[in-house]
Formats: sequence, C-alpha cells, structure tokens
Amino acid sequence: MATETSRDPSPVLRPPEAPAALRKRRVGVATALRYFGPGAIIASLTIGSGESILASREGAVFGYAVLWAVVVGCVAKGALVYASNRYITLTGEHPMRRFARVLPGPRGWFPIVLVVICFASFPGWASGVATALGDYLDALGFGNATLWAIGVLLLAAVLSFVGGYAVLEKVQVAIAGLMVLLVLIAVFVSNPDWLAALRGLLPVFPDYAPFVAERYPDVAETSVWVELAVFMGGLGGGMYDYIGYTGMLREKKWGMLGHRDAARIEEDLAAQDERAPIPLSTTPEDVATARAWSRAPFFDMLAAFLALGVIAAAFMMNGATILGAQQQVPEENDVLTYQSQFFGVVAPVFEYFYIVAIVMVLFGTIYALWEAYSWTAYESLAAVSEKVRARGQRGIRPLVYGWTGIIALVAILSDLSFTDLVTPASILGGVFACGIYGAGLLYVDRVNLPGPYRMSRTLRVLVALGSLFLTVCGVVAILELVGAIA
Repeated sequence: MATETSRDPSPVLRPPEAPAALRKRRVGVATALRYFGPGAIIASLTIGSGESILASREGAVFGYAVLWAVVVGCVAKGALVYASNRYITLTGEHPMRRFARVLPGPRGWFPIVLVVICFASFPGWASGVATALGDYLDALGFGNATLWAIGVLLLAAVLSFVGGYAVLEKVQVAIAGLMVLLVLIAVFVSNPDWLAALRGLLPVFPDYAPFVAERYPDVAETSVWVELAVFMGGLGGGMYDYIGYTGMLREKKWGMLGHRDAARIEEDLAAQDERAPIPLSTTPEDVATARAWSRAPFFDMLAAFLALGVIAAAFMMNGATILGAQQQVPEENDVLTYQSQFFGVVAPVFEYFYIVAIVMVLFGTIYALWEAYSWTAYESLAAVSEKVRARGQRGIRPLVYGWTGIIALVAILSDLSFTDLVTPASILGGVFACGIYGAGLLYVDRVNLPGPYRMSRTLRVLVALGSLFLTVCGVVAILELVGAIA
C-alpha cells in the first residue's frame, strides 16, 4: 500500500502536510469560510424547496411550534455529514466502499440498498421542483404549467451535462443571497411573537392550526408524522445529496485525498481484509496533522448547516407570522405564491423581486441536482462495481440523466402536485436513509479506524442520537403513509 515515502509490503499511511491555517489552535471566521465549498452546493440545492416551500408551509400549519425541528434536523444531519466527510478526508476512501465489505451480511448489500433508495428518490425531487416552478409561472400568466415544468427540467439537464451555466450560476448566487437577506429582515419587520418562537424550540408533538381543517381539509388529513418527516427530509437535503457531497471532496484534495497516491491508496484499501484496521500512522505528529485536516470538512459542514438552519427558521417564522395570520398554506398549485408577502413587508417593490429570485433559485436547484445525483450514483455503484470505477463519475452520468429525466417527465405528465411528488422521496431518502447511513458510519468507525482517528465522544453521541431519531421518524412516517394509501 502506498505511503508518502515508500512502497513496502506493510506500509503506514501518513497524511500530507496540513495548511498552516488549519494547524492553528484558534481559527478565524475568514479562514473557516475559505473551506466552505461543497457545503455551499448542498445549501443552494435546498433553499428553493426545503426552505422557501416546506419551512414556510410548516410555519403556516403549525405556527412556531416546530421550530425545534429545524434545530434537531440541522444537528442530526450536520453530524452525519461531518462524520462521512471526515472519514473520507482521514482515509482517502469513500464510506460506501467500506460499507460494501465490512458490514455483516451479503457482500455489498448496504450500498445496494442505499443506491436503490437514491435512484427511487431522484425523479421525485427533480419532477417536484420543476412542477412547483411550472405552477408558479403559470399562475403569473406566462403559459402552461406542464410545458414550463418540462422545459425547465430539460434545459437544466442539458446545461448541466454540457457545463453551460457558469454566468447564470454567479447571478443566481447573488440573487439567492439578496433573497435570504430580505427574508431575514422580514422576520423582524413582521413583528413575530418572540416568546412563542422561543417555546417552539422545545420539542413537542404539534397539532395543525384550527383553520387548516376548515380551509385545507386535504392537508389536515395528512398525518402529522408524515408532514414533519417530509419537512425533515427536505431540510438540508438527504442521502441522495450527501453520498455525492462526500464524493465531491475528492476535488478539494483535503487530507488523504490530496496524497500523491490517493487513487492507489483507495484501491489498496479495497483489497485489505475487511475487518483489519486501516493502517493510518498513529505517531503523535501524524495524528495531529490528520486532526488539523479534519477541520476542513468541519468548517464546510458548519457553515452550510448554520446557513440552512437560519434560513429555514426565518422562512418558518414568516410562515407562522404572515401566512398563518392570513390562513394561507403553500399547497397544490400554490406552493410558491404566498411567500412573496415575506418580501412585501420589507417594501412592496420587493414582491416583484421575489418573482425573479424564486425563479432563479429554483432553476439553479434543478440544474445543480443533476450533477449532485451523478456523484451520488457513482459513489454508490463504484462501491460494488469495478466497471463503474473504471468509467468514472462522468461515465455514469448518462444512466443518471436518462433514469431521472424519463421518470421525472412521466411524473410531471401525471399532474401530481409538488407535495405528492416529493413526499415518498423525502421520507425514504431524506430521513430513513440518513438514519441507517449514520449507523453504518458508527460501525465502520469502531471496527476499522485506529483509536486516535475515531470520532470524539461528542460526535459519536450526536451521530448515534441523530441516526436513531431519523430512522424512527422515517419508519413511523412510512407506516403512516402506507396506512393512509391502504
């Protein structure tokens, strides 16, 4: 196995030298933000759907009572993402490659289960976001909702495939930033009930607001478990994003990913006895270097989930304060319509800005998910297939684009609503799959990592509790959903 200095039969893996900024005991905000990279992509994927639609809807139907779900969801998913990204940074190996060999049972069963869930989820989110955007453009009088949904889905796919979105992407980021700023201002301008908001941070099982049963009987008939699970799945993304998110770190070359023999190391680890400890150097110097490198994925995750948490809380509070007072719920063909009021409370002219902002943000979401899903599919299938590893991430893209595009087009033509389309994907891939993935990380951490490289007690507890919460939440929501259909 390759090392930094030798190729002896029983090598010890030593991490490349860490940047001086990561080795400092105290790191400033500016330095931490330098490592905000892949997390920004994940954050941009969810602002248009998980926050502007789902968080606003939860605020409207539950009031401030589920603000705790934002905190719990961000902590649970943030710990999971960090543990996954930390593993690949320390070892140079994607966790899915290790899952394929080390977990008890038939070889490769766990990555196969996850990739099936992810492939089942891809079309739901692609069609759901495209449908939401199509419905909104139709409501504005710009044409047929179905044609718009199909058009934006295909245009985003083509631009993503050929890489032709660079200029629009910069504009979209600027507009999204201004949109978030205005929503935060709206929280204070709308004069929310701050005491009720504080009480909403205490975990309680909520009830729908009284007006929901009268004005929105279809929403009231939805199990509260299902409603919360759909939001939790959309908050910050799901395993259909996170497996690819971890894979994207290869391009950052943090830690062992930046080793000059990184590709060979990953292949050598794949040939290692599955229950043997990964041969990472345990000298104090190398352990200190590895810990310094582990700060890079931590800063990336922290920036992403702090941003997502603040944004989700802002949209939820505006949903409670503004939409709840108006007895308006984002649902069916109006999942985006009512949120323009958030901008209007700042100044009426910003309601027109909302039109541009939400169109740009949602189109950016549809564009970005193609690439994210390609990375997720590659990392999942590469864990069990040598042919996929040989083809690389770009080689798997036609399969992902074809599968997602065809099923998403059929879903759009079925005339289902945004909520109908994303509910199964959000519960399965955004909640349940996250819980079992976290359990896999805990197992690998205990079995394969040398003592000095294992998760800290705090991280281990957070991952364990988060995985348990997400798994239970997902299972209960699945049973409730199946029961409702039956």
